[in-house]
Amino acid sequence: MAKKQKDPIVLNHDGKEYTDAELRENPEAYKAFSHIVNINRKLENSVYNHDELLASKRSFDSDLDKALREPEPEEAEVVEA
Repeated sequence: MAKKQKDPIVLNHDGKEYTDAELRENPEAYKAFSHIVNINRKLENSVYNHDELLASKRSFDSDLDKALREPEPEEAEVVEA
């Protein structure tokens, strides 16, 4: 005989744990929970994008420093025939 599996805890709010099934019983609570999950995902994405942009900026800063330190190539003298 198989044991009945409990729903996993998906939310701990104000010291109380809620399962997915419990949240679905209250449409307004489930809607708010879904928004929170979506916002957290967007925040995590924003942090990732921020880190990626900072790394890219450092690379371009390095390229700029290198370009400004290198001497400019001398222009070739044009000889008319």
